[in-house]
Amino acid sequence: MKRIFTVEIEKMVYGGKGLGRAGGKVVFVPFTAPGERVEIEVVREKKDYAEASLRRIETPSPRRRNPFCCLYGECGGCQYQHFTYEDQLKLKEEALREAFCRLSRKASLEFLPIVPSPADRGYRIRAQLKAGVKGGKRVLGFYAWRTHQVVAVEDCPILHPVANRILFALNAYLRERDEIPLKGADIQVSPDEGRGVVNLRVEGFWDIKGMKGIAREVPEIKGIIMEGKGIASWGEPHLRYEGPERGGKKLFLQAGGKSFIQVNPGQNRNLIRKVLEWAGLENDEKAVDLFCGSGNLTLPLSLEGGKVWGVDQDEDAIECARENARRNSIDNCTFWAGTAEEGIERVRRKTGEVDLVVLDPPRVGAHGALKSIVSLHPRKILYVSCEPPTLARDLARLVSLGYNVKRIQPLDMFPQTYHIEVIAELEAAGN
Repeated sequence: MKRIFTVEIEKMVYGGKGLGRAGGKVVFVPFTAPGERVEIEVVREKKDYAEASLRRIETPSPRRRNPFCCLYGECGGCQYQHFTYEDQLKLKEEALREAFCRLSRKASLEFLPIVPSPADRGYRIRAQLKAGVKGGKRVLGFYAWRTHQVVAVEDCPILHPVANRILFALNAYLRERDEIPLKGADIQVSPDEGRGVVNLRVEGFWDIKGMKGIAREVPEIKGIIMEGKGIASWGEPHLRYEGPERGGKKLFLQAGGKSFIQVNPGQNRNLIRKVLEWAGLENDEKAVDLFCGSGNLTLPLSLEGGKVWGVDQDEDAIECARENARRNSIDNCTFWAGTAEEGIERVRRKTGEVDLVVLDPPRVGAHGALKSIVSLHPRKILYVSCEPPTLARDLARLVSLGYNVKRIQPLDMFPQTYHIEVIAELEAAGN
């Protein structure tokens, strides 16, 4: 039996949902706004809360705006298009403060104003697309909100124009070739090159001739990687990016089409600037960059400090980082492939202690590595995260291990979504 309620939305919470109350429980409803009166249907019930879908808006919020994408609400990629960009920034700041409320009770944290993205659409240079079927034809798109149903996408306002051109051409190619056993496609582009790399995920194996056929019809594609029962590639699977300028030196970085890079290049430059500013490295100081990828933060840090080590489990990313150091004539940083704990142990054997640890882990955080990090006795830790709840958990652990959280800097790396990038600065107690 359907459970339908009318509720008042009190506020937005991290996750992009509005909070209301129904049947004596807190209920979370996506695509709503504070102050709205809405009709909802409960779709999932837990012990302490419920989740619901939006059926109808009875009284809209004055904060509500018309979304600019015709697929908004159907496609699950965006959650905040029904707010102005200025309002999105306020909502993210509020959600961040709430995520840190328990930690704030134990420590005096300085929350700095959020750094807006240089562009609030057309910024995304990476996309993970799913393959589905529409009208009997195979198409690429994104999952619908909280489902595995594929919403066909021909053009996404959030994607960089080069990524959109590749997406459009891939869809056109697929419509004429139903035989391709495609599961999905990851697109990564370089605005500086005007080209991209496509990672095709297939069932079984697909002839390399098919990859060459796509490349002939999509000139923006620089390289193709195919993953199925094996891995094959065509062209050049690495992309070149223009990095920040430090001390009159402009950095140029390359990254593999399968390796992690920040999705928003304009905001990534702001992230790097803030990390360097807070790091405050002197010429003879030592730093470790954990989960370093292709050297996005490691190489700029190496221009400031005496010695820097970068550690990541992605061997391809580490090879790119080493090549990036060579091409930029940087000889005071060393890169190792391995877990954070393995890298920390190697650093400890090499030098004993360091002055700074920087880490930018995946969404699950770095809880298992925190004790090892503290064993290096850094005077400062800079923790970069795109998942405030796990960041708050890990910061509480670092506080228990003898560090004080000094300040929190949010950056809007992901406009039109609830996601947010955060830098936390910690100092050793007594500093």
